[in-house]
Amino acid sequence: MKMTLRQLSVFDCVTRHMSFTKAAESMCLTQPAVSIQIKQLEEHIGLPLFEHVGKKLFLTQAGEELKRACGDIFSRLENLEMALTQMKGVMQGSLRIACVTSAKYFAPHLLGEFHRQYPEVQMSLMVTNRDQILRRLINNEDDLALMAQVPDDMKLCSYPILDNPMIAIAPPGHPLVGQKRIPIEALAEESFLMREQGSGSRKAIEDHLRNNGVELSRTMELGSSETIKQGVMAGLGLSILSRHSVALELATGCLKELDVASFPIIWTWCFVHHQEKKLSPAAQAFLDHVVTHRETVKELICNRFLGAAEVGA
Repeated sequence: MKMTLRQLSVFDCVTRHMSFTKAAESMCLTQPAVSIQIKQLEEHIGLPLFEHVGKKLFLTQAGEELKRACGDIFSRLENLEMALTQMKGVMQGSLRIACVTSAKYFAPHLLGEFHRQYPEVQMSLMVTNRDQILRRLINNEDDLALMAQVPDDMKLCSYPILDNPMIAIAPPGHPLVGQKRIPIEALAEESFLMREQGSGSRKAIEDHLRNNGVELSRTMELGSSETIKQGVMAGLGLSILSRHSVALELATGCLKELDVASFPIIWTWCFVHHQEKKLSPAAQAFLDHVVTHRETVKELICNRFLGAAEVGA
């Protein structure tokens, strides 16, 4: 096959934008130049890579296969470049991490110390819900993903780093505030604010309540933990969130933790990647750093977040 890296680069750019025009703009090329590269690539392969349906551009089956191959090829080339620079005594390259929404409150602190140690590594942190994290893992879009509920039906390597306590919260004036060992059945009588379908925290909550025979009858779906916190403070209902995400509100008294039987729900934050993925030198160095300094990470999070909540209690 006579494909060139240039043709594959153009193809990869088109698949990211799903537009010849936007790919041309991104690569500082003319649209005819992009079209010529794609046409030559299709001639080498002997199959069409794109098809137009109406005004939309879609990948053909051959295009989907080539897209996956491009991901492998460019990932290997990037890893090679990082490995060569590492041999020169310099850690460079990129580190792409995705995390679920409730981890965004402490995930940047995990990157901070590594960044100070390896300032030449370009890091990015994508925050999204659990369903999107799983999609990104399947599509090999990140080096590592941070989540609290690792699926059993995917071939993933998992590295636990920190407990994730999920707690029931209420506004300060709620009748349940201050009560001891509230029966979990009492939650069924309350209005609850929940994350969207696909959220890992929502799945954890629903599984826990279902396992304890509790069915919520009045729920309101809100799009983020920040919105839910504001909703609870406004008296719209109770909720269950990661203690990491409400530490500041607990410390200032804006929210109160309820003493509910069988709470908190304990999950474990884990970094994961696909079993078949070969980690880049930067990703491996970061993972080694976090796992090796697991106790330091735990102390950092507890002191910075959970400790603040205890001070305000």
